Amino acid sequence: MAKFPAHPPYIPVIKWQGYEQRALENVDAALISRVWPCVEVRTSKQHLNLMESLVKIWPHEVLVDYANPSGAMTHVRLGELLDFMQYAVQAKLPVSPVLGPSFVIGAGGRFLKLAAALPSVAVRLRVGALTVSGDMQQLAKDACDHLKANGISSSLIVDLGVSPEEWTLAEATRLGQDLQALAVIDYKSVHLISGAYPASLASVKTGMATFKRNDWSLWHDVNAVAPGFNLGFGDYGTLSPEWTEEILQRRGRRIAIRYTRDSDWLILRADGNTTSDSIAISEILVNTYANDFKGASYSFGDTLIEERADPNLPRKKKRCGHYHITEAWSHHIAYVLKEQY
Repeated sequence: MAKFPAHPPYIPVIKWQGYEQRALENVDAALISRVWPCVEVRTSKQHLNLMESLVKIWPHEVLVDYANPSGAMTHVRLGELLDFMQYAVQAKLPVSPVLGPSFVIGAGGRFLKLAAALPSVAVRLRVGALTVSGDMQQLAKDACDHLKANGISSSLIVDLGVSPEEWTLAEATRLGQDLQALAVIDYKSVHLISGAYPASLASVKTGMATFKRNDWSLWHDVNAVAPGFNLGFGDYGTLSPEWTEEILQRRGRRIAIRYTRDSDWLILRADGNTTSDSIAISEILVNTYANDFKGASYSFGDTLIEERADPNLPRKKKRCGHYHITEAWSHHIAYVLKEQY
């Protein structure tokens, strides 16, 4: 059951890899209306795959961001975004493009015409501190006014990038005040997103570790001190906001389970990346951490883990390898929506 039923849908920031696509494809039907994924498209190959696969994987409301990790929209990226928007209009897909506020102003007539035929535009305001400066607030207002003047509704995403490790009540209150100032602009919703998952698991040699979910804790604190509007929650899940485009696929030499809990991620890392290693750490989660493990019915990801730990299931039917990416995202989305948001 939703803890914040009046708040806008949860935004998980998704990289468009195959095993993340499988996590989206297997979101529980009961949760779909509360998930508004933001798909980040990083290469021309992913652009073509999105046009081919989105309708099969996620034919629901979705945000699509073609900018690079710093938010810049190159000429090539803008051209691909426009082509995708044209496809979405023709296919009648509920796609909302994502742009930085300065790029909204200069996107051009074709963008505005296509955007008017889609549900909305999301303005992504990337800030690097626990405050939104007056200049950034003005940029957000100018972008909203420009879209409204062209008959386009808009939403606002305030993206902190990497979540701070700590903050004071005064800082949370100040950020809440800044967000409330943005909320009086004519945006239909305002989301605060950040990411706390580490850029590397190198510090976890083998065995168990935990990492704090400061992204959720920060949102919870800001939401508590800003009760005047329904602040949306979003995060980078089990991926780091520091993940750049230089490495398009993340898989280390040692397999790890990344299991979302209330205030942290439980990490179980093997000393190799074989099927036997996957089975071994799955057995540890199911048996040693039985109080944390939610069971197969909880999510597709939990089903994968339980199957791996089942001694009666033939080894050849146990899905390992990159399925650890799928299971991490799948369980994370389920946990956020079933337990927290």
